[in-house]
Amino acid sequence: MSESTKEFIANRSTDLVLQEIWHIKDTLSASYGHDVHRLFAEARKREKLSGHTVVNLQKTSRQKA
Repeated sequence: MSESTKEFIANRSTDLVLQEIWHIKDTLSASYGHDVHRLFAEARKREKLSGHTVVNLQKTSRQKA
């Protein structure tokens, strides 16, 4: 768990679900050396292998019904 997360937990009463989410986030981040580029490279790789688009932020034109 990151130091900032531990400090926040120590200073405030928190929900157990929120604490678990922070723990998962910190574990996932640590598994990629806290490198967002490595994390997203792996996410793109899993997306490609699955054959499903997870997120597409490119603009698309909507067709009117």
